[in-house]
Amino acid sequence: MAAYTVYIDQVFIGNLVINYVILWVAAKLSRIPARKGRIMIGAALGAVYSLTIFMPVTHVIFSVFFKVTASVIIAAVAFTPVAPRKFLTCLGCFYLTSFTLGGLIFGIIFFISQGRVFSNQSISSVIAGYFWPGIILGLAGLWAAGKGISNLFNKKLWENIFKMVLSIKYEEKSVNVEALLDTGNCLKDPLTQNPVVVVEYHALKSILPVQVRAFFENSRDEPDVWQILHSLSGASMVSRFSAVPFQSLGRVNGLMLGFRPDEVLIEREGQMQRSGKVIIGIYHKKIDPAGIYHALLGPELLESA
Repeated sequence: MAAYTVYIDQVFIGNLVINYVILWVAAKLSRIPARKGRIMIGAALGAVYSLTIFMPVTHVIFSVFFKVTASVIIAAVAFTPVAPRKFLTCLGCFYLTSFTLGGLIFGIIFFISQGRVFSNQSISSVIAGYFWPGIILGLAGLWAAGKGISNLFNKKLWENIFKMVLSIKYEEKSVNVEALLDTGNCLKDPLTQNPVVVVEYHALKSILPVQVRAFFENSRDEPDVWQILHSLSGASMVSRFSAVPFQSLGRVNGLMLGFRPDEVLIEREGQMQRSGKVIIGIYHKKIDPAGIYHALLGPELLESA
């Protein structure tokens, strides 16, 4: 029976590369900031776990429960802190990418291998013999598929699916804002639990009260939300404004000013549909550096329209 040698360092490095790519792709799909250091630590933990197959350990470590626990720990190390719902999205993207890339690599390994496979040992020898070609070609295939999908969504198709126009009305004034459907936007007003649409201040300022505009115009960064609310405490409009906590848009544990307009209409397929109760989160900076859209809305708002 032919013998073969497994090099532990190659197994570790190979799994480290694969895990890093999986976590990086999952971060991109989940639309969270890809922290390279955290992703590398998570990838290293996964690579260490892959080496347990060569160690005299109990079979419990290979159970479904332990595998799920290990993957949750790896994802938590790489992606937290994020909201619980966002973490579940990250975890789902992590599994999706893992199975896709893993299946692609194993498929390529057995496609390019020559000879017949009769036993578990011969399967292992095939994997060992074509380990690095499988990884390299698998990563190349994933990159090519990603580029193809990216090019598809960079064209007019994505605009027709994910872009829409919001008409926001307040006290007989209105603005039309180009918005993007963001499946990762799960923001809600903490008091009313109404969904929050994040809108750039400059796209919204023409309908905002003068007192509110003054704070945004005189601040380079996000203005002090509590200071704004305090300045409005004696005005009838104060009930229109609130503080909305958020953990995205480049900040953790941030606050943005929430604004309740009279009405929000969503233009879909050439028709204007009235949304349900909604809060507008006023964001001081640009949402899209290219300036294609100026607001982010979650899928829950479309369901209520």
